[in-house]
This record gives sequence, C-alpha cells and structure tokens, in this order.
Amino acid sequence: MIDMKKLLDCAGKNIAEILNSVDVDQIEAIAQEIAKAKRVYTAGWGRAGNIIRILGMNMSQIGMLVYCVGDNGTPSIHPGDVLLINSGSGNTKTIAVIAQQAKEQGARVCLISGSDPTQSKIGQIADVNVVVPRLPNRLSFEIKRPDTSKAVNKGLGMRVDWGLTPEQREELAYSNVTGYYEASFALNEVIRKRVMELIGAKDEDPMYYHNNLE
Repeated sequence: MIDMKKLLDCAGKNIAEILNSVDVDQIEAIAQEIAKAKRVYTAGWGRAGNIIRILGMNMSQIGMLVYCVGDNGTPSIHPGDVLLINSGSGNTKTIAVIAQQAKEQGARVCLISGSDPTQSKIGQIADVNVVVPRLPNRLSFEIKRPDTSKAVNKGLGMRVDWGLTPEQREELAYSNVTGYYEASFALNEVIRKRVMELIGAKDEDPMYYHNNLE
C-alpha cells in the first residue's frame, strides 16, 4: 500500500528540485515578452496544452488580452503579439506548424519545454526558450518494454504486464510521482508574479478580472 505521507514528501521535493534548476534569466525573458505584448496567444496539446492555457488565464486575470489558438473567437495574430507554447518534447508536430505560422506573421514565439531547444523543432523557431529540466532517472532497475503479444484488451486499450516486482513498482511510484508538467504548472505562478510587476498590476487585479460568468 502506498504511503501517502511519503508520496506527498516526494512530490514536494521533486517539484522544488526542478524549479530550482530553471534558469531565472529565461523566466525574465519570457516575462518581458509577455509584458510588452499587445495580445497573448497560447498553444499546446494534452497536459502541456492545459498548463499553457492556465498561464493564459493568469495573464487575462491581470488585465491582458488573451486568446487560445483553435478557439472560434481567436483572431489572427500580428506583429506585437506573442504566442506562448508549452511542449514537453518541443517537437509536437502540429504546434511546430503553428509556431512557424506565428513567426511568419511577425509575432514573437515563446516556448516552455523540457528539452534542449537547440535539438527541438519548436525550440529552434522560438524567440525565447524556457527549459524546465526533467528529473534524472534514479531507478535502481531498468524498465524493459513488454511482449505485447501477451496483452489483454480491457476495453480501454491493451493492458500489458511489464514484469515488475512489487518492490520495483513501489520504487517507481515514488520516483515518478511528479515531474515536468507539475513543475511547469507551478512555474506559471512565478511568471505571473513577474509580469504583474513589469506591467504595474496590483494583487487585487485578479479579483476584478476573475471570471464572473460561472
């Protein structure tokens, strides 16, 4: 049975370790881009997409004009605007296309990712890169992909037995409790605080701009 106290302790330590590894100059660079932008656009898929939408929401709640790429009400992007992207790999194909389109329209592009920007498609397109370092693999064992011929269909895809021992599963549960996405989510608040300072926003502004159509 998982020890919840230990799980919480691991989660906190992992997030703190990752955040303390983020380059503060990169945080300053993305905050400066957001602060001087006429309009803010966000783009991303999956967990990364949800996280960048939260950053966009944070910007809207300090009085900035924010749009999410793909929404019906999102207008065309132009010079003076900024596109914020979160992509763990920095290689999400459709988002790379969107990043290139934004650049071609004269907008600035900022990427938050867990990869070396010089080695990723979007990283090479972006004007500003913020790297959220991934935790190193500290498992005492190697995970090998299973033989999928023995997979069992449970109705939600193929379930496979990876051949892990109970002890290995316990080690994996604690080491893998948090990582890139959770740290990226926490980083949103750091960026928000710095942008607020740059644009002269007050702590009470989010209370005024908070959604009131609930």
